[in-house]
Amino acid sequence: MIDIHSHILCGIDDGARSIEESVLLLKKMVKLGITHVLATPHYITGSKYVCNNYNKYERLENLKEYLKNENIPIHLYLGNEIFIDTTILSLIRHNEITSLNGSRYLLIELPVSSPMQEMLELLFYLRSRDYVPIIAHPERYLYLQENHKLIEEILKMGCLFQGNFSNIIGKYGKHAKHLFLYMLKNNQYHFLATDIHHSDDVLFKNMKKVRKEIIKLITIEKFEELTYENPLKVLKNENIEVYLGED
Repeated sequence: MIDIHSHILCGIDDGARSIEESVLLLKKMVKLGITHVLATPHYITGSKYVCNNYNKYERLENLKEYLKNENIPIHLYLGNEIFIDTTILSLIRHNEITSLNGSRYLLIELPVSSPMQEMLELLFYLRSRDYVPIIAHPERYLYLQENHKLIEEILKMGCLFQGNFSNIIGKYGKHAKHLFLYMLKNNQYHFLATDIHHSDDVLFKNMKKVRKEIIKLITIEKFEELTYENPLKVLKNENIEVYLGED
C-alpha cells in the first residue's frame, strides 16, 4: 500500500512527538504492508502549524537517515495537509507549503463543523489553476454528513476524496462511519489512507479487520485501486479518473 496522508514528521504538528516515535510509526506501517508514505504535516495559516518547506525537507531527510541506519524498507515523500485558505497558491510560490510529492495534487482539509462561505469557490479556483484538490477525510465533516448533494458538487468540480481507514471501526463516531460506508458503497472515494499520528493508534491493532470489512464492501480490486494504484498515480503526477458516484 501507499499512504498519502500521515503525520510522521516529528515536532511539526500534532503528529509524532519525537524522531523515535517517527521511526516506530514507520516500523509498524511496514508491518501493515505499507511500502511508500507521504508525510503530510498540517499547515494552518494563523496557527502554530506553519512549518515551511525548508524545515520540513530537513526533518524528512533526517528521518530517511534513521530509516537507512535501521534498514527499514519504506520510501518517504513530502506533502502537506493544507487547511483551505485563500492564500494557498501564494504559499506554494513562497515555498511554505508543497503539493503531494511536487505533483498537481493538493491534500486539502476543510472546516469540520460548517463550510466557509467561499469554500466551493476556492476549490474551483484551485482546479482552474490546474491543481487537483484531494479532500482529506470528508466523512468527518458535519455538513457533508448532513448533505450528500454537496459531495456530488465537489466531485463534479474534479476534486477527489480520501477516506480514513479507521472510520470503518468507528474511530470518529457513528456519523462519520455512516458517511464512510455511504461513500464507499457509492464509489466516491479515490484514496484510503491512515492519517496516522501516533504509534498507539487503534489502526495498528485492527488493520486486519479493517481491510477485511472494506474489501467485503468494495472488492479486493477496488481496495487495491484506492490504496496502491491511485496513490502511485499521485506520486507519478498522472491523471486519476473522477467518479461521480454511479455504481
